[in-house]
Amino acid sequence: MKFKWKPKKLTLVIIPDANQAVVRFRIPHLFAYLAAACLSMLLLISITIYMMHAHSLKQANDLASKLSGANEQWSATLTSKDAAIQKLQNEVIQLSQQAEQMKSKVEEVKKLESDLKSIAGIDPEPSNTAVASSSARKDDQQPTDANEASTGMGGSPNPLSDEMILKLGQQTLASLNELDGQVQELQTNLTATKEKVATKQQQLRITPTLWPTSTKVVTSPFGYRSDPFTKIPSYHSGIDFGAHENDPVYATADGKVVSTGKDIYHGNNIVIEHSKGLRTWYMHLNKILVNKGDSVEKGNTIGLVGSTGRSTGAHLHYEVLKNGESVDPKPYLKSLRKDDN
Repeated sequence: MKFKWKPKKLTLVIIPDANQAVVRFRIPHLFAYLAAACLSMLLLISITIYMMHAHSLKQANDLASKLSGANEQWSATLTSKDAAIQKLQNEVIQLSQQAEQMKSKVEEVKKLESDLKSIAGIDPEPSNTAVASSSARKDDQQPTDANEASTGMGGSPNPLSDEMILKLGQQTLASLNELDGQVQELQTNLTATKEKVATKQQQLRITPTLWPTSTKVVTSPFGYRSDPFTKIPSYHSGIDFGAHENDPVYATADGKVVSTGKDIYHGNNIVIEHSKGLRTWYMHLNKILVNKGDSVEKGNTIGLVGSTGRSTGAHLHYEVLKNGESVDPKPYLKSLRKDDN
């Protein structure tokens, strides 16, 4: 028994409005299957394309979000760097101003060093640079009252370019290098000046510049005079200071007591040896307060004013001897009070 396969057909019926004829289509089964398969394939492709598009869109959104975050971070970093650069530029300006202030301070110190040398009698010639700088600053200074001082500032905005900031930084570096050399030189000079001043002070300590009494009343100067007893011309080898009995008598310089004693001419007297062949001699004392061999300091009380020996009344006869010869004490007398030495 044999079977015959007979292709089957599908009939599609289209029913239009009531007044129109019915339209029929006969479609083979195979064509219907192919159409369904194509439709399914088309649907699958559409779904695949949609999913790919959705995935791509998601990746694009993620990438855009990351890019936006990176842009924000870059903008924040750029803003931070701009702020840091601006801060550094302001610090360069402040450093430049401080360098100028340091220059002024160094010049002031140089002027003080010059003044110190002048006061101490060491290299009295002033530094031209320091003096000129000081004079210039004085000319620039305006008298102001601290209570009326104002902090106001103003002016047109003139931002500095990078080139200007770079040039300012280079100038500031050069100024600081120059200042470093000046400060080192100043340190050396100040050390030398300190040593010279110390030497000068020591010389002053051992030089009889102090007045031997609290009074400046001179009753008989150094040199030729009429003798107070005989009234004949005579030579006075010292200075007589009119003082009250028992007024203090001061050592006029650091030294060592080399002689104390009493005789009919000098009365109670003290001889102090200093340095460079200088000695001082104090006569007619009422009382001697030191002993031979004692070391005394400038301004120490060594005795009391009296009228012992060949004397007409209470006074101090004071002599300065240089290499054994009496010299005029007046050029040596610089300071009256013992705390001024």
